[in-house]
Amino acid sequence: MNYTISLKGMTLAATLSVTGAAAFAQECPADFPSGPINFVVGFGAGGGTDAIARGVAAAIEVQQGWTVVVDNRPGAGGGVAAALIKEETPDGYTIGAVGSDTVSLLPYTSADVTYRWSDFDYLGSGMQINFGLVTLADSPFSTLEEFVEYAREEGRATISVGGVNQEVLVRQMSEHFGVNFIAVPGNGAADALQSALGGHVDATTQGTRHVQQVLSGNMKQIATLIDRRVDSAPDTMTLTESGMDESASILGYTIFMMPKDVDPAIQACLAGAFDQAINSDSYGELMANFNNKPANLGPDGVAALVERLSTNYAQVFADN
Repeated sequence: MNYTISLKGMTLAATLSVTGAAAFAQECPADFPSGPINFVVGFGAGGGTDAIARGVAAAIEVQQGWTVVVDNRPGAGGGVAAALIKEETPDGYTIGAVGSDTVSLLPYTSADVTYRWSDFDYLGSGMQINFGLVTLADSPFSTLEEFVEYAREEGRATISVGGVNQEVLVRQMSEHFGVNFIAVPGNGAADALQSALGGHVDATTQGTRHVQQVLSGNMKQIATLIDRRVDSAPDTMTLTESGMDESASILGYTIFMMPKDVDPAIQACLAGAFDQAINSDSYGELMANFNNKPANLGPDGVAALVERLSTNYAQVFADN
């Protein structure tokens, strides 16, 4: 099976640089917005995507004086919200907050999904998800290399996962290192984490929920699954540093999108307002609480990200 996901050539830099609210006002059409802007969040209240959307909404209200209403529409990994957004009038008054997998991966794993990444316009991103491979603090292995040897000696090792992208990665790791890593799908990240905390699996892949467990000493991170080391586990190597191809890194972002064909002037207005909000002190404080940092790829960067991920996931599932 070929589960290679190539990310070469990906542009991971924000494309917008805006210095003040006055600059945004000049870019906005005179009659926009004339009413509340609706944030459709693809996940439930109280979760990470919801907190990010509300943090950005609050900053926009303060900085721009607009009214932003948050509307949670959870279900199908953000698919419910994406389907709703696709059908909305492209007037700039409906904005979606989902994960990049909602538009790049979900169309290839759910028969009920009728949209593709190209059905949307993109405004930017709020945060990169810092995926890591973690295990209990008293596990007999502390690095990926030691985990590989553990799996080889035991004949296998189990890893709970909270999403298909992580399941794909576990299979890539198994093939690369020549050991039997078994992906154990959970009902989301929280369920996967509880499986590891309860000792039901040897390790788990996580995006955000593991950080507090690592910092508190309950767990340890044995591999970093994104394209760089992270502040919460600075001594833990990336997969690339452990010998895997750079394409093995998981790239996941919280992204903001709209129905296709929004007026370019309104897009520019909104993209500027989002960039200022994501670079605000209040949003930076929210990211610090997540042990993360603001990360805005901008409209072009997000579009490039989801297009490349979508292309590669299409190939992954076509090969299998």
